[in-house]
Amino acid sequence: MSGEPTLRVWGVGTSRTIRPHWMLCELGLPYETREIIPRTDSMDDPEFVKLCPRGKVPLLQDGDLVLGESGAIVSYLADRHRERGGFAPEPGTPARALCDELWLFALMELDAPLYVLRRHEGLPEIYGEAPAATRAARDYFCRQAREIERRLADGRPQLLGDDFSIADLIVATCLGWARFVGIEIGDVLDAYLARTTDREGYRQAVLHNFTPAAVAALQRS
Repeated sequence: MSGEPTLRVWGVGTSRTIRPHWMLCELGLPYETREIIPRTDSMDDPEFVKLCPRGKVPLLQDGDLVLGESGAIVSYLADRHRERGGFAPEPGTPARALCDELWLFALMELDAPLYVLRRHEGLPEIYGEAPAATRAARDYFCRQAREIERRLADGRPQLLGDDFSIADLIVATCLGWARFVGIEIGDVLDAYLARTTDREGYRQAVLHNFTPAAVAALQRS
């Protein structure tokens, strides 16, 4: 790797920060982790604040490129390092359009209601209690998750067919998050999640993302 840009991921400890770690582990790329944990003093790291004034993780550094938003990071890495694995169809193809549709759907319709729960159930002292909003968010997640079930109804092991893709990575992190907050996802999605996370890349990502300090912070929140 000598002479190549340094890859660095800022952020650990959440279902969003695990996404770049998982993609990098799938690609087998060495990288540096900066242990920035949401709602801890680590967020005040001067270098992080300079790189990311909005104060959000995850953040990827790849040479001069600084990129936020977990979906954008995962998609960029899959395309940038296609020689290390076909984790996304070729850009500009119908197959890629379907892949992008799925992971964007997951971020908008699965991740977003989960973040409502994170704010109003997990952090009511900051964002306030909102029982009506959280009930609606749980119901909405379950309705939208049926679309993932529908895509798997023909017995395919992964969303695009036989092979794991960035769509599976994003969807699986949402389903795992849902189970963490007590949402029953059903037998079909339970089995899909088990298949999708039964990968060495995922196991390595867990070690990178859920460090002892991150787990301690998660237990306190």
